[in-house]
Amino acid sequence: MAGLRVALVHPYSWPEVRRGGERLLHDLAWYLASAGHSVEVLTGAWSGPSVETTPEGAVIRRHQLREMAPVQRRFRVGPMETFGAWALADLARRRYDVVHALTPTGALAGRLSGHRTVYTVLGHPDPEDFALQPGSRRLFRAAVRAAHVTTALSTSAAERVRQLGGRAARVLPPGVRTDRFTPELEPRTGPVRVVFASDASDVRKGVHHALAAMRVVRRRHPDARLVLCGPGDAAWAVQGVGADASAVLARVDPLAVRGLGPDGAELLAEATTRLEGVTPEQMPELYRSGTVTVLPSWHEAFGLTLAESLACGTPVACFSEAGMTDVVDDPGVGRMAAFGDEDGLARAVCQAVELARRPGTPARCVEHARRWGWKESVGPAYLELYRSLSR
Repeated sequence: MAGLRVALVHPYSWPEVRRGGERLLHDLAWYLASAGHSVEVLTGAWSGPSVETTPEGAVIRRHQLREMAPVQRRFRVGPMETFGAWALADLARRRYDVVHALTPTGALAGRLSGHRTVYTVLGHPDPEDFALQPGSRRLFRAAVRAAHVTTALSTSAAERVRQLGGRAARVLPPGVRTDRFTPELEPRTGPVRVVFASDASDVRKGVHHALAAMRVVRRRHPDARLVLCGPGDAAWAVQGVGADASAVLARVDPLAVRGLGPDGAELLAEATTRLEGVTPEQMPELYRSGTVTVLPSWHEAFGLTLAESLACGTPVACFSEAGMTDVVDDPGVGRMAAFGDEDGLARAVCQAVELARRPGTPARCVEHARRWGWKESVGPAYLELYRSLSR
């Protein structure tokens, strides 16, 4: 079958920015190029413009990212939204079978340049967030209507797209590089290590909830430690975000506003291990050496760190919220708690510790994670979508 010519559009690129969207962009380009397709990534970089070709053959074209202050102030948008103007110039000069954009203005640029366009909604759309940024909501709705196909990362996110964008979205999750995230199949019988692999400075990732849960976890497992191996500093969780909190955050997550107080500082000092400068290549071993991976986040579109942990044979604990319910839908691989319930999260962590000590759990986690393997499942699903559009 003839190879496809695909453009992937997103303003930020891996590894300059290391978030879920950038990982999806990077891994999708890797998969498509490895499968023999022609891939061009149209992206940006604060460090300056460049063109490079990956070992698999994907071409990465980086534009210089710039602040467009007058436009951003006038329309209440940021560089993620204004990048579409740069992408449009590139897309208009070249022809592709499919343009796949990860932002609204990227999707609009794909359609305006006359291409068959896929728009992936990276987050978990929230009406209250849109109320604070009316310009972003207008762009979102326009992109959903303009794209030939809109996709979302989870069932919950797809339902939000339908409600707020007015059209149905297909569920296409991110993938896991199972060639890198390989498993340790022995049960976790050593000291309890609770891995937190997300950005500790991002309020929505919930490091404050993980710390609060450790109060209870350490009563049952006195040697338990929270291993902070993602970017960002968790020190804010002690004092909280205070006056910087939005009204939405103050209502939904009051613990983030007020902080953990004096005993939070003690927990941060005595119950955590902070690993600085962890590279993506080191993450599989950190998952394998952990007992449980925890992700107590809010409005998580999917929960890629949970899927990666499962691929390494390590069970997980999280809140029963948004896209994470798609990942932890088997009680044999992890446990969940109601959002904001720190005692419930502590119980979920302790139950996941018991799971981790059972001989059959690592293999069950690995089998569960295969549904998100790039080569096993996710990559072929993207190709099927592209081919249906190109026809």
